[in-house]
Amino acid sequence: MRHLYLGAHILGFVLWMGGGFAAMIVGIAMRRGPRNEVRVLLRIQERLHRALILPGSVVVVLSGILLTLRLYGSATSVNGYPTGLMVMQGAGLLAAVIVLVVIFPTMGRLSRLDPDGEHAPLFQMLSKKMAVAGSLTGILALMALFGGVMIR
Repeated sequence: MRHLYLGAHILGFVLWMGGGFAAMIVGIAMRRGPRNEVRVLLRIQERLHRALILPGSVVVVLSGILLTLRLYGSATSVNGYPTGLMVMQGAGLLAAVIVLVVIFPTMGRLSRLDPDGEHAPLFQMLSKKMAVAGSLTGILALMALFGGVMIR
């Protein structure tokens, strides 16, 4: 069963990070591209969040919790948990909280706003908020990846 949880954990991480990097590229294209393409790029970015980032982050958190619960009662729990494991768990959980609490509600609001209409200043502010939250999530996810690599 451990291999199934580990496979789900890695697959979820790939979905989450792959979707995040793709959404980042689309976000950069939104800033640099023509204004008439912003709506189309925003729909693409929203689909990336719903199809890759959300399922990936949920699968990573759930499989990570299941893998952690399997450690209780093992030799690891007696000898102490490795620092890399704690870094991976802490950074991953913090990144998932940011995704679920900040990024998804902000993406929902962005998708309903007109980037050129009367809500253009709000759209710009929310876009910057998404960029900062996405960057922070990416840094935390890379820290979690580094922590996971340091376990082995």
